[in-house]
Amino acid sequence: MDFEETRALLAVIDSGSFKAAASAVKQPRATLRRRVDALEARTGVALLERSRSGVIPTRAGELLASQGRTMLRETQVLLDALRNLGDAPSGEVRVGISARLPAHQLTRSFGLFQAKFPALRVHVRVSDDPLAELIEHVDIAIHAGRTTPPGNWHSRTLMCMTERLEASPAYLQRHGVPRSIAELEHHLLLGWQSPGAPSCWPTFEGGSFEIEPRLTTNDLNLLRQFVGLGLGIALLPDFALPHAMPEDEPLTELIPVLDGLVGCRHELRVVVPEAMVEIPNIRATLSQLERFAAGLRPQPNAGASNMSSLPTVDQPTDGVCKRARSLARAESSFGSGLQGLHARAELS
Repeated sequence: MDFEETRALLAVIDSGSFKAAASAVKQPRATLRRRVDALEARTGVALLERSRSGVIPTRAGELLASQGRTMLRETQVLLDALRNLGDAPSGEVRVGISARLPAHQLTRSFGLFQAKFPALRVHVRVSDDPLAELIEHVDIAIHAGRTTPPGNWHSRTLMCMTERLEASPAYLQRHGVPRSIAELEHHLLLGWQSPGAPSCWPTFEGGSFEIEPRLTTNDLNLLRQFVGLGLGIALLPDFALPHAMPEDEPLTELIPVLDGLVGCRHELRVVVPEAMVEIPNIRATLSQLERFAAGLRPQPNAGASNMSSLPTVDQPTDGVCKRARSLARAESSFGSGLQGLHARAELS
């Protein structure tokens, strides 16, 4: 596996042409062409479709590019870890947060984190699907659900949470309290919705039903404010949040609607690439997130199911060895993938 050949392919795919890639990475076009040609010879399949207007990856090129990005990122992570052995957390850590989470509450955790680790820079990225951005855009993904992407990932449950229908007292006084799912048709419904997703609400029995929301948003905090203002009924996560800070505006106390009928239970999870778990930056961030989650909702025997097994910041050497072995396994797997591409090409 040649990293320079892989970097050349990624540069060309990202830029759309050899000329643009040469300008972006400040290398001669001839060098990039030679490296991409060598990689195609190594795999035995075409990785790019070339035309006068530029290049686009073939199916094999897309697969190799996807796996190659992960390989390069994990290699860089390993090198950084070797350089920082024994050091306190410093540099940057990128955290991806689901838009379904109350980000304004997570700011408290990051505020304490900043005070404890002043040399560490935290980049927080909010998106509909932080899992899809692991490696390329974020190092740590915090999401609500039970799924973990395929591959070598370290996944832990921070806490369990419930989503249920809620409304303000003022709204229920004006419009009445619905007693069944059918009666929701006569109420003002507000929805959290990601682009292109259908408007459906789950039931605790495992089913779901479609709704016609009067208002939708992909910002959970904004949705919570709409409900507090009495604009309608919405499905909201039931976080046991700490008391508001003195400077915060007091939140309207909301009332559960159709409690036990409409809603669902799921987990708040944190996912990290296995190769990055023992890096001081990552370990410190995971530890802080675990403490924050424990403060939100105390759970019996939480230590057994959370991150108590993570190594401490003072014991990174064994972790680096594990990460090196993980990277070696990944590289072996990647090499097998290239052989598979070659075999499929011969069959075709």
